[in-house]
Amino acid sequence: MSRKPPVIPAPFTEALTREDAASGFQCEHEALNRFFRQDAGQNQRRDVSRTWVLRRPDTRLDWPRVLGYYTLAVGQVSRDEAPEAIVKRLPRYPLPAVILGRLARDSRVRGAGVGEQLLDDAHRRALAIGENAGVVLVIVDAKDAFAARFYSRFGYRPLIGVRLGAPEWPQRLFQPLSHLRASFEDDA
Repeated sequence: MSRKPPVIPAPFTEALTREDAASGFQCEHEALNRFFRQDAGQNQRRDVSRTWVLRRPDTRLDWPRVLGYYTLAVGQVSRDEAPEAIVKRLPRYPLPAVILGRLARDSRVRGAGVGEQLLDDAHRRALAIGENAGVVLVIVDAKDAFAARFYSRFGYRPLIGVRLGAPEWPQRLFQPLSHLRASFEDDA
């Protein structure tokens, strides 16, 4: 998995603030805009999920204040949903996972690599969680066909029973944490 040079140098993201929610963030999906404005902060205060925000660099005042965001939570996946190659050597109970619940970039920076940088940052945080707790998979819920294609470019595959391109959305996709770890080690 090759990575583009980052739009903004590390650390890429910071925790959501009240000012971020009022920043005028606007992506192509109204549900993601509404979540960012109304629910992300509340979910964070209630420890439901964490929202990480990529803010514009000081050198790009022509860009919106918030370039994009993503949310992380923890959860689990039934063994029946994961491929046999993953579960064959694991205990017989649900698999712990990091859930990348939402990822969105402002439509005004489309094509600037912001989505890729957000995903890269989310992967780094998932790996850090995996250093401190058991994690087997990273799960994403692809909102539509465009999102499913985006995630599949980075090695995500449908869980068992999910057919990529099926008419039902969202589609739950996964990537083993071990694959992410290996890809970061290969890039080092």
